Amino acid sequence: MEQKPEMNFNKPDVAFAFAALAIGFLYRNLINLYRLGAGVTVFAVVIFSVSFVYLLKSGYRQNRGSLVCLCLACLSAAQFALFDDQLISGLNFIFLTVTFVYWVCLSTGRRIDDKLSVYIIGDAVKQGVAMPFMNFGCCASGIKRSFSRQKKGKGILAALAGVVIFLPLIAAVIKLLTSADLAFENFMAAFYEMISFEKAITYIGQFILGIPVAFYIYGLVYGDVKGRRADKITAGSVDAAAEAVRIAPKITIYSALTSFNIVYLVFFAVQAAYLFSAFNGSLPEAFTYAEYARRGFFELCAVAGINLGVLAIAHLTIKRAGGGEPMALRVQTVSISLFTVLLIVTALSKMAMYINAYGLTQLRVFTSWFMALLLFVFLTICVRQFKKFNSARLIIAGFVVMFMILTYGNADGFIAKSNIDRYEAGALAAFDVGAAAELSDAAVPQLYGLYLKTDEGDSETRQRLEAAIMGGAAHRDGFRAFNLQRHRADGIRKNIGADNDFIDKTI
Repeated sequence: MEQKPEMNFNKPDVAFAFAALAIGFLYRNLINLYRLGAGVTVFAVVIFSVSFVYLLKSGYRQNRGSLVCLCLACLSAAQFALFDDQLISGLNFIFLTVTFVYWVCLSTGRRIDDKLSVYIIGDAVKQGVAMPFMNFGCCASGIKRSFSRQKKGKGILAALAGVVIFLPLIAAVIKLLTSADLAFENFMAAFYEMISFEKAITYIGQFILGIPVAFYIYGLVYGDVKGRRADKITAGSVDAAAEAVRIAPKITIYSALTSFNIVYLVFFAVQAAYLFSAFNGSLPEAFTYAEYARRGFFELCAVAGINLGVLAIAHLTIKRAGGGEPMALRVQTVSISLFTVLLIVTALSKMAMYINAYGLTQLRVFTSWFMALLLFVFLTICVRQFKKFNSARLIIAGFVVMFMILTYGNADGFIAKSNIDRYEAGALAAFDVGAAAELSDAAVPQLYGLYLKTDEGDSETRQRLEAAIMGGAAHRDGFRAFNLQRHRADGIRKNIGADNDFIDKTI
């Protein structure tokens, strides 16, 4: 039976255990997953600052890699206080979480490979799953150790545990007694008013729900600092796992890849006129722009997804002599990659036709971004077959750069501005106010500009624009959901409201 490694706690370890509980509470208190905003920025400042101090007290100074990751985290965290797009903010929240985990890994030097490489997959499993959960109880042990050093500590801890565990039942009993007796109800009403009991219950609930978050964070950071369980996933174990799945005979892989290449070759040959008509801007018969572009998009997603999966399985499972990639495998990989690149370029051309005809929407912008990312990935895979280089590092760096462009690109504001400019220039037959209403508050300044330019005689258009501008005013959660774009939009909405009040009084 494997022996559990000892848990040694010094003063910084114990202090960080209590700090982790506070961080867990703030995670539940500051972050509203349905309306991400400045609360995430504040939380990021807290968790990075506290972890930074703990790492420094534990003897870990920042290195070049961790500083780069920390700067990237600052960019990611600032986005929540600046921009309003909730879809991008949701993706960025995942990105920020991953960045924190990897920053701890870099700061403590616990990554599997000294450089950014394909071993990052092992780092993801090790840092995101193994370290936090294998050290999940360390936070409780650290807190318990601080109490056990004092004679009365154990009794205090046991008393607090009893209150916390039975608090939901206590609250339920109080509620039932309040309903059962008027005098007790009046007493509790006065008590609530005096100490704001409802808020206290809310905070206690957030604290309890934040405990698993605290344990996860402490397990990750403490585990990396102490190296506890850090030897469970190493370069050797990752290599051994990779070697264990290399069971497919070469002929099996080659025949499968050849079959795919033949299918794609026939596919391009049979549908050449349909697929490549986008390059000269012509539309196939019996197709609308919408049908043509949408069909191309789904073809792209399906084919690219299948191809990525096929190539990954082929490279992971093929038997190798001496560990190198066989020439035939590289040739087949280049062929599939080029077919995919060709389809991506064709799909981008289709999307350009669609946008030129109907303007921009969120889906069209995000689709184009995704297609550009896939193009970069497959081109990198293709070049990698001719020249050896750290392709994983290039793909990860490219993704980070493209994601930051998406994050700070102000997509909704750009969509609204582009469509309005093209509409005013006569390049678009109509401006879709309904579609613009679905955009975030980032689009409000552009819509307000069009609202001011619209002739007062066109009351229907002005009313629709006003409804689109005023539609985002209902969702608020204090500073937790605050961002500059929403703040600016609120100012515009107040101006419109003040103008309407003035008109009503004049009438």
